[in-house]
Order: sequence, then C-alpha cells, then structure tokens
Amino acid sequence: MKKLYLSLLFVCCTALAFAQSEGSQETLVKGFSITNSGGYGGLSFRNTTIGGDFALLFGGYGGWFLNKKWMFGGGGYGMITQLDVPESASVRPGRNLHYDLGYGGFITEYILHSDRVLHLTAHMFIGGGGISQDLEGEPTFESTGSNFFVAEPGVGAELNITDFFRLNGGLTYRLVSGSNTPGIRDSDLSSMAFFLNFKFGYFN
Repeated sequence: MKKLYLSLLFVCCTALAFAQSEGSQETLVKGFSITNSGGYGGLSFRNTTIGGDFALLFGGYGGWFLNKKWMFGGGGYGMITQLDVPESASVRPGRNLHYDLGYGGFITEYILHSDRVLHLTAHMFIGGGGISQDLEGEPTFESTGSNFFVAEPGVGAELNITDFFRLNGGLTYRLVSGSNTPGIRDSDLSSMAFFLNFKFGYFN
C-alpha cells in the first residue's frame, strides 16, 4: 500500500511539473475570457408581409449578455393581425377563417461598441413554429396545422436611452421551410421585416 501511495505521489508531481513547463493551453478559440456579464430582455414588434398582405408580429426575447458584445438567449413571436384564409383553401367555406401563426427558438446577437450612445447590432434567430386555420370562438382546426423551420438574420441600429433601457430597430429576413397548411406556402411566409425592440436589463 505504501508503494502505491508513493507511485501516485510520483505521478502527480510529474504531471504538475509538465503542466508548469508546458505554458498556456492550446484552444480552438484564442484569448476568450468573460470580462463582463449581464442580461437583458424586452418586447419586440415585427412589421412584415405574409402572402403579400400586411402582418404585424409581436413577441419578445432575451438572454445572457457577455463582454458587452454577445447575447445568447431565446425568444418567440406571434401574429396579432388577422390574415384571412382564401375561400378556395378554407376548410369552412362561407366562414371568415384566418391564420394563426407563431414561432420561437434560439437567438444570438452581436452588439458593436455597446457603450456608445448609437451603435450597430446583428443577430441570428433559429427555431420552429406553426401555422393553422382558425375561426374566432372555435377551437383551432388541427387538421390544417403544420410546423415549419425558421431562420431569421437581422441587422439594426441601437440607441442607449438610459443605463437600463435601449431602443433597437432595423431589418430582418425570415426564411421559412416545411409548412403545408392549405392556402399558404413557404414562400408566402418568407419575407423581409422591419423590427423595433424595447430592451431592458443590465448592460454593464
């Protein structure tokens, strides 16, 4: 048993000596360290078109803010305007059906020169959603529902209003794939959008 302890002690000392002589560790990402940590979240509006018609999306997002540059988090959006279903595609002809739309997922945002009053931002949203035909006062017609994949990159400008509140606006492009709800296609759901975000949080 004593020999075992001496052997383990020798191995530990040898490993420590090698570690000290090797210097810094090699990694894929060079020089990354967390110097600042905060977080923010807030409300978000998206003014867009779906199938050529005006649509307003409302939601929110937020996450962990690192080094005054990167945010990692999630969010979600839903359509708050009424988009009518074409009569030819309606599962209830003669009734005023509309589409229900929503999606959510993960978001990464990069903020350039965050401490400046006016600065630039860029983000990438990746997730999934669903769309179906609906009639007010009745359950959603599940047979018309379909799920889809969505990727939405965007760029914008941001204004620091106070230490804890920022206003962010710009453009995104929503790319949708996989939907098969009657009367609407992926190309109808894929579109540019103007966004306006109201951010609240700790940015230092």
